[in-house]
Amino acid sequence: MGRAPIGNKIIELRKEREWTQYELAKQAGIVRGTIASIESGKSKEPTTEILLRLARAFGIPPEELYQVAGYIKEAKATYKETPEQILEKLKLAQPVSIPIYSEYPVHAGELTEPVDYIYRARSRGTPKNIEGYLIHGHCLTEHGIRDGDIIIVDRDASIDEGDIVACLTEWGMITGQLKSVAGELHLENNRGQTRFKDCQVASVVIEVIRRLK
Repeated sequence: MGRAPIGNKIIELRKEREWTQYELAKQAGIVRGTIASIESGKSKEPTTEILLRLARAFGIPPEELYQVAGYIKEAKATYKETPEQILEKLKLAQPVSIPIYSEYPVHAGELTEPVDYIYRARSRGTPKNIEGYLIHGHCLTEHGIRDGDIIIVDRDASIDEGDIVACLTEWGMITGQLKSVAGELHLENNRGQTRFKDCQVASVVIEVIRRLK
């Protein structure tokens, strides 16, 4: 896989400052895997949000990175606009990048990195805080969720009885349908029931993706 121009640019700026990928990730407030994907060419079209964070970390106008990434033609033509105005203008012109995790993003106090990304067309109604998880085991086959599937969750959506919910507990991530049992909410799946109040974090499942191979 060939390296894209934006990957070369990030490497150049990082090495000028003698930063490792970890140091740049810390400065930009993103995970190291994102930087590695951009630099290696795996992520040829990083989102404008990521480029804005990187530009601020490097202390350069974000237009420089937007231009190298192909989002704008001439950086000098847009200097009169604030980075936020440019970002808002570009948002609808690019797909949504959804990180896919094999476990909850924060594990044992450390950030975990996505194992993959999927992309969706952006619209004004697209949720802002969405992410995906790999399903391990046949915990909710009644609702068509099987081992190896990917569930997409909306971290900001309200949770109602009857929803399919991904929940973080002290035993790990579980997925189930939210039901009222004896006046108390539980997550129910093929393995049994878990009290909803035992969930440390819970999010509504909005999409299921099945990989055929």
